[in-house]
Amino acid sequence: MNDIDSMCEFRGSKQKAFNEACCAFANSENMTLLAQSIGMSPVMLRNKLNPAQPHVLSCTELITISKVTGNHTILNCLLLGLGVVTARIPLDVSEDSFVKRALDSSMYSGELSRMALEYAAKPRLTRSEKHKVVQTAQASISGHVLLINSLIQCNQPVTLGMVTDAIAIDEPDPYASSEAL
Repeated sequence: MNDIDSMCEFRGSKQKAFNEACCAFANSENMTLLAQSIGMSPVMLRNKLNPAQPHVLSCTELITISKVTGNHTILNCLLLGLGVVTARIPLDVSEDSFVKRALDSSMYSGELSRMALEYAAKPRLTRSEKHKVVQTAQASISGHVLLINSLIQCNQPVTLGMVTDAIAIDEPDPYASSEAL
């Protein structure tokens, strides 16, 4: 009996989180423009994002609205329910330096610390406050992934092409010991 009760509690808490994510998404996007861009009636889109309505957002529709808007609030909520944290990597990732990425990461950490201090005295956060904290944390996670990517890019191993290029232009081998020279 306890397994059934805990599963019902699990489903109930995940449904509540999904409903809140749908409301946050709907409040942060222009539903009329979005509906037009995906070929759906604005009323139907609003109904699908409204937990009080019987209409349900399909997986394909979820992916479509997330891709069109760049807003992954609902998708992040669903994956978090499975214990998976996502990191959105923008398609137009610039070649920022490792130091720039580290500073950006610190900026997000500082913003999360500021929010923690601001909301510390409140027993509960409003839906919009919670959404702001989650969005900042998601941006921080993406920033950390970009930081790791920059570090990996800085430490790429020397390839055969790089060695042959250096030999062709008669550069000294930077990896040879000074005794060999």
